[in-house]
Amino acid sequence: MLGGMDAGATFTGERFAVEDWALDPFERVTFEGCAFDDVDLTEAELTGCRFVECDLSLVKFSSAVLTRCALLRCTIRKSPFFNARLDDCKLTGTTFADCDLRPLTVTGGDWSFVVARGAKLAGVSLAGVKLRDADFADADLTKCDLRGADLAGARLRGAVLKGADLRGADLSGINVTELDLTGARIDLAQAALVAAGYGAIVEAS
Repeated sequence: MLGGMDAGATFTGERFAVEDWALDPFERVTFEGCAFDDVDLTEAELTGCRFVECDLSLVKFSSAVLTRCALLRCTIRKSPFFNARLDDCKLTGTTFADCDLRPLTVTGGDWSFVVARGAKLAGVSLAGVKLRDADFADADLTKCDLRGADLAGARLRGAVLKGADLRGADLSGINVTELDLTGARIDLAQAALVAAGYGAIVEAS
């Protein structure tokens, strides 16, 4: 179906079920309030597409490439992103539930207010991504590259950050004492923040 979809097409309130759209190209297609159930987007290429308040269940994003796409306030359930690539995408307010998010390549983008509680993201690079007020409670962020990420106000209670690289990340508004930072790489400003979180008085020599 989508193989013949016109660039710039808009769909509102539609339901798509058991569709095979693998390898299909999408350009500036908009879906508003749509439901997707068991849709195969394996190796599809989506450019400038928008999903607004959509429900996506069992959607296969494996090896798909999403470029400058927006998934706004969507709910994505039990969907594999194996080897998918997201370039400069906006995922504001989207919830991931029981999704396979590894391996995943993310370049830039805005993931503010994303909910990914308990997500397994070990080894994924989110360097430079805007993650402001995102919910990663109980997530596995082991060895994640979070350099320069905006984590201000993010919920990380119970998250595992062992071996993660946090240098240059904005950690303002985060209770660092709730984090497992074993082996994590942090910069001097962050070290002072951690020390202050445990009650130390940080003074210049």
